[in-house]
Amino acid sequence: MASASEKTESRTRGSIREGLLDAASALMREQDKIDVGIVDIAARAGVNHGMIRYYFGDKEGMLAALLDRDVLRAIRQLDALFRLNVTATERMRIHLEGILDTYYRIPYLNRLIQYMVRDAEPDRVRHIGDELLKKIAGAQARIIEEGIAAGEFRDVDPKLFYFNTIGAADGLYSNRLTLQVVFEGKPHADDDLHARYRKHTVETLLAGLVKNYQT
Repeated sequence: MASASEKTESRTRGSIREGLLDAASALMREQDKIDVGIVDIAARAGVNHGMIRYYFGDKEGMLAALLDRDVLRAIRQLDALFRLNVTATERMRIHLEGILDTYYRIPYLNRLIQYMVRDAEPDRVRHIGDELLKKIAGAQARIIEEGIAAGEFRDVDPKLFYFNTIGAADGLYSNRLTLQVVFEGKPHADDDLHARYRKHTVETLLAGLVKNYQT
């Protein structure tokens, strides 16, 4: 059995590790880029930058851990979604709202995925594809199959609908320049804009999927 000091040390290690991931995430959102400096990340977390090497090996290892954390959180939500006793239409609505919320919270997600697979080792590419992305796409396809079988959904291509979903989710939150210059707004979405965009996007996607859809 672990001693009290060992338990405290374990909690401390966990909090430092999570603090570094939180700091990297915050800086990527603020600076609207993936390539943030390790010194800046460590400073935001309030630790020496050597802690990144200690906990993650290098910056690439830290970004891989961040991607895992961000996507696995969404996958856990999907597990809970399939335990709900609801119609396929309502399940899809909850799923789409969750994706929009995820991209609002972490607008760098698609860029981080592309950054991590570019020139990456095959094992890392397989991990990102099989353990992360395929699970989300597969869950959405499962909902579509459920809805078609129940007579709720049109016979749509799950692959095309997936790209519709991800493109719509990423479109607003990763386009600061368009928001600020073209539409003369804030350089990022706030809670009000997110709520309106989420409602608009979910209703638009469901209207193309659900037979005789009524808002």
